[in-house]
Amino acid sequence: MKTKRLYRWNWIGGGYNQCYAFSKAEARKWGNSIDQSGKLIIDESTFQLVKDVEAFWANYPIFD
Repeated sequence: MKTKRLYRWNWIGGGYNQCYAFSKAEARKWGNSIDQSGKLIIDESTFQLVKDVEAFWANYPIFD
Protein backbone atom coordinates (compact mmCIF):
# COMPACT_ATOMS: atom_id res chain seq x y z
CA MET A 1 0.00 0.00 0.00
CA LYS A 2 1.39 3.38 -1.01
CA THR A 3 1.63 6.07 1.64
CA LYS A 4 1.40 9.81 1.19
CA ARG A 5 4.59 11.67 2.04
CA LEU A 6 5.14 15.29 2.99
CA TYR A 7 6.56 17.72 0.41
CA ARG A 8 7.46 21.36 1.07
CA TRP A 9 8.36 24.37 -1.05
CA ASN A 10 8.76 28.13 -1.07
CA TRP A 11 6.93 30.49 -3.37
CA ILE A 12 8.85 32.83 -5.69
CA GLY A 13 8.54 36.23 -4.08
CA GLY A 14 8.08 34.88 -0.54
CA GLY A 15 6.02 32.48 1.50
CA TYR A 16 5.95 28.72 1.76
CA ASN A 17 3.58 25.77 1.76
CA GLN A 18 3.49 22.00 2.02
CA CYS A 19 1.22 19.06 1.31
CA TYR A 20 0.99 15.31 1.62
CA ALA A 21 1.01 13.46 -1.71
CA PHE A 22 1.79 10.05 -3.17
CA SER A 23 4.44 11.48 -5.50
CA LYS A 24 6.47 14.61 -6.18
CA ALA A 25 4.47 15.16 -9.36
CA GLU A 26 1.18 14.99 -7.45
CA ALA A 27 2.48 17.46 -4.83
CA ARG A 28 3.66 19.85 -7.54
CA LYS A 29 0.29 19.61 -9.29
CA TRP A 30 -1.52 20.39 -6.04
CA GLY A 31 0.82 23.32 -5.31
CA ASN A 32 0.30 24.77 -8.78
CA SER A 33 -3.48 24.50 -8.41
CA ILE A 34 -3.67 26.53 -5.18
CA ASP A 35 -3.78 29.94 -6.85
CA GLN A 36 -5.81 30.28 -10.02
CA SER A 37 -4.55 33.86 -10.58
CA GLY A 38 -1.04 32.58 -11.27
CA LYS A 39 0.60 34.82 -8.67
CA LEU A 40 1.87 31.92 -6.55
CA ILE A 41 4.67 30.18 -8.39
CA ILE A 42 6.67 27.35 -6.83
CA ASP A 43 10.39 28.01 -6.47
CA GLU A 44 11.52 24.68 -7.90
CA SER A 45 14.93 24.95 -6.22
CA THR A 46 13.21 24.64 -2.82
CA PHE A 47 10.76 21.84 -3.67
CA GLN A 48 11.65 18.78 -1.61
CA LEU A 49 10.49 15.67 0.17
CA VAL A 50 10.51 16.17 3.95
CA LYS A 51 12.59 13.29 5.31
CA ASP A 52 12.09 13.99 9.03
CA VAL A 53 8.40 14.85 9.30
CA GLU A 54 8.43 14.95 13.11
CA ALA A 55 11.24 17.52 13.17
CA PHE A 56 9.54 19.52 10.41
CA TRP A 57 6.32 19.92 12.39
CA ALA A 58 8.18 20.50 15.67
CA ASN A 59 9.96 23.50 14.09
CA TYR A 60 7.05 24.74 11.99
CA PRO A 61 6.38 28.45 12.56
CA ILE A 62 2.96 29.10 14.06
CA PHE A 63 1.43 32.57 13.98
CA ASP A 64 -1.47 33.84 16.05
